Amino acid sequence: MLSLVALLAAVWLAWKVVRSFFARSPLDKLRGPPPASYLTGNLGQLMDRQGWDFHSGIAEEYGPVVKISGLFSKPWLYIYDPLALQHILRDNQTYDELPWYLQSNCMMLGPGILSVTGDMHRRQRKMLTPVFSARHLKELVPIFYQVTHKLVDAISSRVPADAHDVDVLGWMGRAALELIGQTGIGHSFDPLTEDVADAYADAVKNFAPEATSSEMMLLRQATPFVGSLGPACIRRWILERLPFRSLKNMIHISDTLHLRSSEIFREKKLFLEADKTDASDIMSILLRANREADADDRLTDDQLLGQMSSILFAAMDTTANAMSRILHLLAQHPTVQEKLRREVVEARACGDLDYDKLHALPYLDAVCRETLRLYAPAPQTFRGAMKDAVLPLSRPIRAADGSAVNQLVIPQGTNIVIGIMASNRDKVLWGDDAHEWKPERWLQPLPEALEQAAIPGVYSHLMTFLGGVRSCVGFAFSQLEMKVVISELLANFSFELSDKPVYWNLSGITYPSSSLESTKSELWLKVRPLPVNARS
Repeated sequence: MLSLVALLAAVWLAWKVVRSFFARSPLDKLRGPPPASYLTGNLGQLMDRQGWDFHSGIAEEYGPVVKISGLFSKPWLYIYDPLALQHILRDNQTYDELPWYLQSNCMMLGPGILSVTGDMHRRQRKMLTPVFSARHLKELVPIFYQVTHKLVDAISSRVPADAHDVDVLGWMGRAALELIGQTGIGHSFDPLTEDVADAYADAVKNFAPEATSSEMMLLRQATPFVGSLGPACIRRWILERLPFRSLKNMIHISDTLHLRSSEIFREKKLFLEADKTDASDIMSILLRANREADADDRLTDDQLLGQMSSILFAAMDTTANAMSRILHLLAQHPTVQEKLRREVVEARACGDLDYDKLHALPYLDAVCRETLRLYAPAPQTFRGAMKDAVLPLSRPIRAADGSAVNQLVIPQGTNIVIGIMASNRDKVLWGDDAHEWKPERWLQPLPEALEQAAIPGVYSHLMTFLGGVRSCVGFAFSQLEMKVVISELLANFSFELSDKPVYWNLSGITYPSSSLESTKSELWLKVRPLPVNARS
C-alpha cells in the first residue's frame, strides 16, 4: 500500500512539475522577489519563523501587489491594495478559502465554520452571529471578571512580595482557555489557582502552534491529494505512517479534542432534551437555537461539534498572544504603562467595570487598537480564485516592463496571500510613522488617506479581524477579553523586562520564544505586585 501511495505521489508531483514548467500566467508581468527554490518558491521565506524582513521588504520594495512563487514556482499573488481586498473578501463566489485549507481544517476540527464554504458557511455564521453580539456579551461580563480575579490571585500567590520572573504567556493562555471554556462551551478547564493536568486543555493549547507551523502548513497543501486515497480509514492508516513529527502530533491532538468534545456535546444535548438547562454559554445557546431553527437552517450534530472545536481554536492562541504582546510592549514603555494604569485605577475605584464603562476608557482602547494594528496575531491569510476574474486596484502599480497596471487578470486556481500585517502598516495610508507603536494616534483624527481608503476590515480600518463574509465572528469577544484581563492585571501588578530574551516568531499565529532555536511558546517578564494603596 505504501509503495502504491509513493508511486501515486511521484506521478502527482511529476504532473505538477511539468504543468508548472509550461504554464504561463497573467501574473508573470508583475514584479516580485525571485524564488528561493524551484520546489517551494518563496514559501519558505513567507513562512519562516523569523521572516519579518521578507514580509516588510516585499511590501516596501514592490508595493501593495506582489508576485511571489509557490510550490514548483507557480505564481501566487501577495496583496494588500484596499480596493482589491474589498473584492476578494466580499465576493466569496469568486474568491474563497483555499481547498487544501478547508479540507485540512475539516480533518483536524470537523465541519465547523472554519472548514465549510458556500451556503453551509452562511447557515453556520447566521446561527453563530447572535451569540457574539454586544447584547449577549454584556451578560457574560461577570464570568469574565470571575475568571480574571482568579488569575490575579494565582499570580499573586507566586509573586507575594517583590518582582519575580513570570511566564506571562503561560498565564494568558490559561486565562484565555478558561474564559472560552466557561463562556463558550460551559466547561471549566483550569481552576487557575492550582496546577492541574488536563489532556483536553493541553490539546487545545497545542493545536494552533502545531497546525500553523511551517512544516504543517506545507503538508496541509497536499490534503487534496490525500483526500483521493480512498475512505477515511485508509487515509488515516497512511498518515500515521508518514515520517513527520508535526503530523503525528497533530493526529494525537485532533483525537484528544474530538473525544472530549464529543463527551461534552452529548452531555449538553441530554440536558437540553430534558429541558434541564438555561445555561448562557455559547454552545448551549447554539443548541437551543438549532432546535428552534427551520429545517433548512438546522445544523447536524457533526457540524455543531465542529463549531465547538472551531470556537476553542479561534479564541485561544490569538487572544492569549495578543494580551502577552500588550504586556511586553507596556514593559518596554513604562510611561505608557503608568498612564494606562492611572486611567484604569481611577475608573474601577467603585469596583468592576461593566461592558459600556470598560469600552469607554480611551487610553485602554488606544493601546489595544495600536497593538492589534502593528502586531496582528495572524500576519497573513490565504484565499483562492474559484474562477477567472478581473481585480481592480485602488492605485496603479508598475509592472515588470515598466508599464502601469490598473487592474489584474486573475486566473482560476490562483493562490492569494492577503497581507494583513502589510495593510496595517501601509505608510501611504497610515503615515511615515506606520511602523511605530504609538497608542496616541488613536486619540486624534486618523489620516485622511486612511479614512478614504475604505479598507474592508470589520474593526478600526484594520485587517486584523479581516472583513466580508469570513470576518472574525468573535472579534467583539476578543476585545472584551483583552480589556478585562489587561485592566485587572495593571491594577494589581507592574510589568518590567526580564533578563530572559524575547523573540517573536512569525507563524499562522505569531508567538514568542526565549531563543531563536526554541519552538516553545513563552514570554518571561518581571512581575511586581503593587502596594494595596496603589490599586484604588
